[in-house]
Amino acid sequence: MSIHLMCLTSDGGVPIYSKKRGDSETLPFSTIASLNGVHMFCKSQGVDLPITYLEDSMIMWKEFEGTIVMIGIARDITEKTLRHLLDYSYQAMVFCVGIQSIKKIKNIDRFKRELKNYYPLIDQLLEVVESDLFRYVDCILCSESMGMLTKLNEFSVQIGSPFCAIMVRQRIACGTEGWWDLDVIDRKLLMLLLNASSTIQQDVPVYLPKKSPSIAYRFISIPLTQGVSICALCGAEPKYDVLQGMSQQFWMSELDVLIAAEQKYPKSFPASVELDAHILGFLLLNREHAKYVMSRGGVPALNNAPGGKARSGTISGGSSAHRLDILRSFFHQSVDVMEDTLREGDRVMNLEQYWCSDYHKCHALIEGSNVLCVLYTSAIPTHIMRIVTQKTLNTLISDKDVCW
Repeated sequence: MSIHLMCLTSDGGVPIYSKKRGDSETLPFSTIASLNGVHMFCKSQGVDLPITYLEDSMIMWKEFEGTIVMIGIARDITEKTLRHLLDYSYQAMVFCVGIQSIKKIKNIDRFKRELKNYYPLIDQLLEVVESDLFRYVDCILCSESMGMLTKLNEFSVQIGSPFCAIMVRQRIACGTEGWWDLDVIDRKLLMLLLNASSTIQQDVPVYLPKKSPSIAYRFISIPLTQGVSICALCGAEPKYDVLQGMSQQFWMSELDVLIAAEQKYPKSFPASVELDAHILGFLLLNREHAKYVMSRGGVPALNNAPGGKARSGTISGGSSAHRLDILRSFFHQSVDVMEDTLREGDRVMNLEQYWCSDYHKCHALIEGSNVLCVLYTSAIPTHIMRIVTQKTLNTLISDKDVCW
């Protein structure tokens, strides 16, 4: 895989930044200037050239606000992924400096200095571009989440912010109604900021590209235990040390609950949930709230078994990372594509998808707003998968103590 990501001014082609990831050489300025020249020439002729394909790669251009141009060159990723990367790279810029600074770039050097908090987000985007589900935010299922949500709503009123969430190892355990009303792009960038930071203690001004691109909020993140933190969007008051004191006092009586929730990581679902013995992993998505939970499942992974086979000849499913990669590929190449083609107005028709190979089988089921993709061992009879997937979906979302 190879990716080059460049940002230039629209009028003069002045480079703002250039980033790369993968096994390719840094592009010389002459090449970057030529790529921008292609875009400028097409624009002057009234022609839109969004993408072109080379023998083993593709080049994509996208202009924003008439002031900046994003250029992406990529190999071994999909066109959809590269498009998401360019869009999120722009949205992250709005997130850091606000839309007005982008619409009117008066001094390019000053603009680059204003982007100091932006570059770690771009590095993080490039790092996760292969594995990220761009249209969804990462969550965790825990049996303590409904109780935590009750307390979180009280805390939200106390600090005067309707936008609050509890994070367990940077995954959302529960959030207020206001939090889930935020556009997924806004939530995704807030999560990206947490993951890109070296500390979970945050007090950062942010412009939400969808909700508030011109007026900044304060994004607050306060650690409650080693792996659990509370996040909120606030105004200028109260100050961070005041919020920190309020948080510690308010949540002191809930420490046992918070620690119990943290213990669900990295499994990501309650211990009370028993998965079928054939399940290697699952990906649960809620399209209404644009969130997902991914778990490697319960069957032990055998990293030392080549080809995903256990020594006894049964299929182990490979390493944990390999299982999750298979689930992502199944979702992107089968479920996500079929959702686009089988959409009926604003509603996606009930849909099932199957994948079968020598080493594993996959099954996806769409019911209402929920999508469940399950990775099975190859030993499971194909006609049984639908029953097991249906039962697993009901088990995961029916627990009233779990927020979903």
